[in-house]
Amino acid sequence: MNRKNVTSTDVARRAGVSQSTVSMILNKKYNVSFSRETVMKVEEAARELGYSVEKKQRKTRIQMQGTIFVLCPNLTNPYYFSLLQGIEKMAKKNRYDVFLCNTGRDYRTEEKYLKKIEKLNPSGIIFTFIPSFPELVQEISGKIPVILIGEKDAVRGMDMVELNSERMGQILAEHLLQLGHRKVAFLSTPLTQRQSARRARIRGFCQAFQEAGYGESVYVRSLPEEMDVMFQEVDMEYKTGYELASSLVMELPDITAMAGTNDMVALGIRDALLDRHYRIPEDISVLGCDNLLFSGLRGIDLTTVEHFTPKKGENACEILLKKIEERRQRQDKGSQGMIYHIEYEPRLILRGSTSYPRQL
Repeated sequence: MNRKNVTSTDVARRAGVSQSTVSMILNKKYNVSFSRETVMKVEEAARELGYSVEKKQRKTRIQMQGTIFVLCPNLTNPYYFSLLQGIEKMAKKNRYDVFLCNTGRDYRTEEKYLKKIEKLNPSGIIFTFIPSFPELVQEISGKIPVILIGEKDAVRGMDMVELNSERMGQILAEHLLQLGHRKVAFLSTPLTQRQSARRARIRGFCQAFQEAGYGESVYVRSLPEEMDVMFQEVDMEYKTGYELASSLVMELPDITAMAGTNDMVALGIRDALLDRHYRIPEDISVLGCDNLLFSGLRGIDLTTVEHFTPKKGENACEILLKKIEERRQRQDKGSQGMIYHIEYEPRLILRGSTSYPRQL
């Protein structure tokens, strides 16, 4: 190997650690601790290869190879923690570091992160939501591998782990129709243009009732669009379900079922009904979507839709690692690799929060 061309990537491979670990050790980042064994392995690999930190300081482009950036819209919904769990599991298995960016559903923060990430030049980027700037993301993907986890067909021409939220809404509606429910509600967080998954779930739910001849007896309620940026508060989705359900039972006392756009909203619906002395499911059935861990706990027992969230995180990271390796091995830089699309079939998780409608 030509010692003049030795990079931190070569040192990382020799030492069996990530490139970011090499960079922090050789640049004496004392705010991060590593085992003595790891430090010695990196320093020995650098000596053997003739790698000099001083030589590399002339580089103006920061290199964060060995690091994957993950963008999340918020950290208040356990759904995103489940995705992150799957991503980190696969990343650590392959000796990659994960760096989390929380956009707070603020498109300006999202754009700022994207521009900074591009300069940092990491190994890859995973979006856990549909980006607000798909054109910018597609441009960046020409330099850095990018994987999206989001609504099916929301962005064309990019690698994706897809959600079929419309099918999820249909599954909820079909279950209620089979039980005999006719006057039902779907309660949601704000239905902004960016929130394609929320809108798709409602569309699938309403369409199923429409096709069954009961489209006029479905009531959709959501918070105003301008409230979407408020969802950094830990209990905001829960409060959405609670407040919307509280007002709806006053408006429509003969409603027999309420579905939430996700489990957090459904848990708010559940508590609002219990506080008003409704029995679940004898008086009103309640459904959610996401199958979060605590939705199946005794006493909650929420009927919901499973769409394999941790596994989707693993798949997204696995695809990203394949794209990173493909790009590394590709000789002709103008050639295009294949586009990956993975989709799971969602399924109903039947529990005790749904039953036949009460006799009015």
